[in-house]
Amino acid sequence: MKLRTVLSELPIRGFDVADDAQLGWDMVVSPEWGAGERAEGVIRLGSRADLAQEGAPGHDEGLLLVYAQGGEGDAVGEDAAAAREPGVVYCWGDLAPIEFRGAFLGLVQRSGELGARRNQLFDCFLESYDIRQFAQRAAAVLENPVIISNTEHKILATAGTLPTSDDVRSVLEAGYITPEVERRLRDDGVISSVRSARHSVLSERAGEKDRAVTSIIYHHRLEMGRFDVFEVTHAMTGLDLELVDFASDLAGIMIERLGAAGGRLGKGSSILKDVLEGAFVSEDALQAHLDLLGLAADDTYVLLNVCGPADANEEYYARAGAIVQRSMPGVVWCVTGGALVLLVAVGPAKDVGFDAYERCERRVSRDRGLTQMLTNNDMRAYSSEPFGDLLAMRRALRESRELRAAVRPHAGTRVVYLWRHRFEVIAHNAELAGAQGMLLDKRVVAMDAYDRVHGTAYLQTAVASVRFPGSPADAAEALSVHRNTYFYRVNKIDELFHLDLKDGDDRLAVSFAAAIMEGLSDMP
Repeated sequence: MKLRTVLSELPIRGFDVADDAQLGWDMVVSPEWGAGERAEGVIRLGSRADLAQEGAPGHDEGLLLVYAQGGEGDAVGEDAAAAREPGVVYCWGDLAPIEFRGAFLGLVQRSGELGARRNQLFDCFLESYDIRQFAQRAAAVLENPVIISNTEHKILATAGTLPTSDDVRSVLEAGYITPEVERRLRDDGVISSVRSARHSVLSERAGEKDRAVTSIIYHHRLEMGRFDVFEVTHAMTGLDLELVDFASDLAGIMIERLGAAGGRLGKGSSILKDVLEGAFVSEDALQAHLDLLGLAADDTYVLLNVCGPADANEEYYARAGAIVQRSMPGVVWCVTGGALVLLVAVGPAKDVGFDAYERCERRVSRDRGLTQMLTNNDMRAYSSEPFGDLLAMRRALRESRELRAAVRPHAGTRVVYLWRHRFEVIAHNAELAGAQGMLLDKRVVAMDAYDRVHGTAYLQTAVASVRFPGSPADAAEALSVHRNTYFYRVNKIDELFHLDLKDGDDRLAVSFAAAIMEGLSDMP
C-alpha cells in the first residue's frame, strides 16, 4: 500500500512528510504499536513519546507514523518549520489515540484486500487479448465504468454503465475526447494536476454530477494515453486510486504491445540511420524508401535533432519517434547518436525567393502533436538548415548537433531553429577552433571595451545605426536619446574607432562582429 493511500484512508485532518517523494513508497502496515522491530518498507504507529524514546527510524528501518489528537503543533511540536526526520511521518486529527489506533490497524485488513484486487487486475491483464477486453475486466474489478484513450484522444475502449452527462455522451458519439471536453479538463486543472503528481487524481469536473478519477497512462516514462474511471456504482477511496494507477500501468503495457497508442511502434528507418551514420547506401535506395513514404525528391526538408532527459536511452527515443510519426504523417525518423532524429518535409518552394524558413516554422511549430509530445515529456528539438538534396542529411545532422551545443534556449522553448541562432553557432564553432578572434573586427572589439570601461554606449549606437539605415530619427528613438546626441556619438565613433557608419563595409563589420560577440556571451 502506497504511503499516500495509507494517509488518505485514515481519519486525519492533516499530515507532514520529510519528502513528498515518500508518498509514493510501498509500505506494509504493521499491527505493532510503539516499540517494535524496525524493518525496511514497514510503517508502524507511535506517539511523540515513542519517538522521543526510540529516536527516528534509520534509512532502512521503515517509517514511524506519529499521531496526535489536535492540530499540527500537537503532532510535530512547537517548531513547525524545523527540518523533519526522514523516517517520521506526522499526522493529526480529532480522534483519541486509542480510536485512531483502531483505524490504523484496520488498514492491515484493507491492505490485504488491496493486494487481492491488484492480483485480480493482473489476472485480467494476462487473460485479455486486446484493450477492450482488458477494460471490461478491469471495470469489473474497479466496480466502476472506465474509458481508455490514447495520446491522440481516440477512445480505445469503454466498459461498464457510463454516466449520461453531455460530455460523456459527446465523447462516445465522436469516438474521441472532443476538443471541448479536453479544454474543460485543462481549464479545471485536472490534466495538469495528474501530470504534476504522476498519479491518479479524483475530481469533480465542471458540469458533471459524478466524480471521476483521471490517470495518465505511462510506459517507459512516455505518455501513452489516459485511463478514466467514473464513480457511478462504487464510492472511490484512496485505495481505489492506487488500483487505478496499477490498472493504468497495465494498460500502458498493453497499448504498447498492441501498438494502440496511435499506430504500431517501430524502430524507425534503417536507411535514414545508414545515411546519417555514414554507411554506404545508394541514392536510388534512399529515394525508393522515401517514395514508399510519400516523400518527394524535389521537396524541401529539415532535420530535427530531438533530445530528452539525460538518462533517456534508445528505447525511450524509439517510442517517442513512433508517437511523432503518428502525429506528423510523412515524417521519417530514427534513433542515432543518443537522440531522436526526424526528417520532416516542409513542402516545395512557392516562389523564386527562399521561403523555406517560414514553411518550416509553419510545419513544425503548428503541429500540435509534436509540440504536445515535446512539452509533455520535457524534450526539445533542434533544427538544421532547410535542404533539398536528400544526401545532404549528414551535413544537416551536424548542423542540428552544433545548434544544440551552442544555444541555451529559454525554458519554455520546445523547437530551436538554426536560422534564429546562426551567429551563436558560428561563435561556438569558432571558439572551439580557437579562431573566434579572426571573426571579430578589432575596431568593434575596441569600441566594446571602451564602453565597458567608460560607461558609454558607442557600440549600442553603432548597432542602432545599422538596424535603422537612413533613419537617424528611428535610431535615436530606439536608443532613447535626442537626435543631436545620436549624431554626436556617430561622429565620435568615426573619430575614436575609425569606423565610418556611412561606409557599407564598416557597417557590415559592426553588424557581423556585434552578432558574433553576442553569440559568444550567450553560449552555455
